[in-house]
Amino acid sequence: MRQILVTGRYSDGSERDLTHFCELQAESPDLVKISRGGLLRPQATGETAMVIQAGERTARVPIIVTDVDKPQRVSFRHEFIAALNVAGCNAGACHGIPSGRGGFKLSLRGYDPAADYIELTNSALGRRVNRFDADASLILKKGMGQIPHAGGPRLMSVNPVPQEIVRAWLAEGVHDDSAELPALTRVEVLPGSRVQTAPARWQQLAVLAHFADGSVRDVTRLTAFSTSDDNIASVDANGLVEMKQTGEAAILCRYLSIIECARLTYLELQPSFVWPNPPEHNDVDRHVFAKLKALNLSPSDLCTDQEFVRRAYLDLCAILPTPDECRAFLNDTASDKRAKLIDSLLERSEFADYLAYKWLDVLRSNRLTIQIKGSHAYRQWLRSHIERNTPWNEVVSELLTASGSTFTNPPANYFRGPYDNGAPVVQGAQNLAESTAQLFFGIRLQCAKCHNHPFERWTQDDYHHMAAWFAQLKAQPDGENLGSPKQPYPWQLRENALVIYTDGSGEVTHPQSGKLMAPKVLGMPAPIISPDADRRAVLAKLVTSPENPYFARATVNRIWFHLLGRGIVDPPDDFRDSNPSANDALLEALAREFVKSNYDVKHVVRTIANSRTYQLSSHAKGGNQTDEKYFSHALVRRKRLTAELLLDAICAATGDPEKFTGMPEGTRTVQLPDGQVIYTGGRYASWDRHPFLKAFGQPAREAVCECERESDLNIARALEMKNGAFVLGKLRAPENRLGQLLAKGLSDSDIVTELFLATLSRPPLADETRSVLEHVTKADNKRTA
Repeated sequence: MRQILVTGRYSDGSERDLTHFCELQAESPDLVKISRGGLLRPQATGETAMVIQAGERTARVPIIVTDVDKPQRVSFRHEFIAALNVAGCNAGACHGIPSGRGGFKLSLRGYDPAADYIELTNSALGRRVNRFDADASLILKKGMGQIPHAGGPRLMSVNPVPQEIVRAWLAEGVHDDSAELPALTRVEVLPGSRVQTAPARWQQLAVLAHFADGSVRDVTRLTAFSTSDDNIASVDANGLVEMKQTGEAAILCRYLSIIECARLTYLELQPSFVWPNPPEHNDVDRHVFAKLKALNLSPSDLCTDQEFVRRAYLDLCAILPTPDECRAFLNDTASDKRAKLIDSLLERSEFADYLAYKWLDVLRSNRLTIQIKGSHAYRQWLRSHIERNTPWNEVVSELLTASGSTFTNPPANYFRGPYDNGAPVVQGAQNLAESTAQLFFGIRLQCAKCHNHPFERWTQDDYHHMAAWFAQLKAQPDGENLGSPKQPYPWQLRENALVIYTDGSGEVTHPQSGKLMAPKVLGMPAPIISPDADRRAVLAKLVTSPENPYFARATVNRIWFHLLGRGIVDPPDDFRDSNPSANDALLEALAREFVKSNYDVKHVVRTIANSRTYQLSSHAKGGNQTDEKYFSHALVRRKRLTAELLLDAICAATGDPEKFTGMPEGTRTVQLPDGQVIYTGGRYASWDRHPFLKAFGQPAREAVCECERESDLNIARALEMKNGAFVLGKLRAPENRLGQLLAKGLSDSDIVTELFLATLSRPPLADETRSVLEHVTKADNKRTA
């Protein structure tokens, strides 16, 4: 069978899928049958033609049908397994889970067809198949809903082909394939990409499978389809896509173990839309505005100076500007004052504090794993590199190759794992493969540990090739840093350091085949490694190489996420074909600039912060209020202050710094080496996170995923801000900012101005001043008012 695609080309250069809006007729219906929707089924050998009628246009396409009189048996591995994939029988929610369901266990999405064949034909006394009466087979009767089935009638859908394949395989005698079965080499999706304009909201897809013997087969109806964004596009079991609103979506097409995507863009043109042609500050704006223009989205206006000064201080240094700093910036009339402010913030110590803190979150710097001494050392090592602006490829190389004591060589803490029965241990090779892939490639590899990734190209082989880089890693206690069993101070724990080293022994084997897995980087060819070499040194060179298609993109995408609240690829550590970027050209341009600048992180931050895109207002304009993907305006909802920034901002606004056990007075949360800062006592020193930070989603630093941090609004957080003990304590502190201003004898109007500048980074409006003064005048006590 063959899925026909009919495309109309128009005078304006646009293309439109007409497959479901034209008449398709075979000149010889006895040779081929064509159903509505373009599915062509051969009936007999011969030559004929198909006539396509679309409006007043017609086209005639020759058709040659061969070998119909030489029927081939249904392929168990290429067709029957694919039919189960489409029906969802071997999905993770059904019989594809490790324990199976209802006593019936299939490999997840058919990754082990040999085991599936045995399960279908031999297990449970072979009761699931009937070699003499196909229609009496349990798998068919349950799949068609003829007898009770918890999963429902999985073979009764708009796509009849899976049911036909299953019945035919059963009727032919439930045969497995011969050893000469050609291997699947690649899958092709047509069209691979397309831009469509309303009202043309439908697009039929066709999927072709290419095999090792050179044969090509249409497998559209044996392909499982899904969409990357249900709000923008939906897709049915036959591969018919319906676009719902302006935007882009990737349609995931999975045939057997191979996944390909079709990238579709849909535009709803507005006759009244006029591109405002805003000025471009740099290449960031060129790429962002080109995308917005193509999507008929207007960018918002530039944010005000008051908005910018607050945004820049918080985003770059995690601090509020002081009232004096606000006044200085707002009163400055220089045309380049924003660029100068960005330059000055990048050179402040607070920038290094903040960026180090962000990375330590995902590097899992916590005292439960690496001890407080390790956390201090880890932070200081990373912060000093950021302050010196060490090229990021050198920082990552040092991290991946670190050996020695985790106390005296801090980057060695990257390899340290959670305690095992009270003893410090090194992380396993598999955990390190997952961490390295997610942190420095932006790839979540975890799914490929047990089976081929269900939504990406990565296989079990790829997973264990990555793990092989760390197979020879070893650790032993550092006898010189064991600490003392005594507790001179309650907040000092017994500290256990590890010495990280490699000894040339240790390999990774494939859990299914038992094959020895050689080290190989994702998306790159296998390198030649000397037997006596530290594999990690080779890994570090490959990871940070300009030839690595992921390292630079993953790094700049994470920086973009930190500054704008949403990654170009979002989530920022989830690069996959089924999660396409919002702007490919922008991502590639930033990655190239990063490499060209010798992996200069400050240069990338400066480039983004100086762009008009970064400096856009959060106020919607020209119908862009629904856009949360293409950066037409600042995303306030996605950029709520994190727990640490909120606590520090409250302390700064009230003028009452928080005190953390064992830390110097005035220490901000982003300067802490570890999130556990509250001593809870006990026979052995016990620590916990600050209750305010915990309430507002501070991560425990136990995962490498940015998703560990929670930023959603909820009732508990609203109540904490309104009458929580921490906030009330800061407001009532006798020596806080208000107390100091009252002691100076300033006028009520001046006090209001100072409080607004300290809290909102702007002077109050006239109505706001009048409202506050009226309230204070009526109160018996100015301080409590």
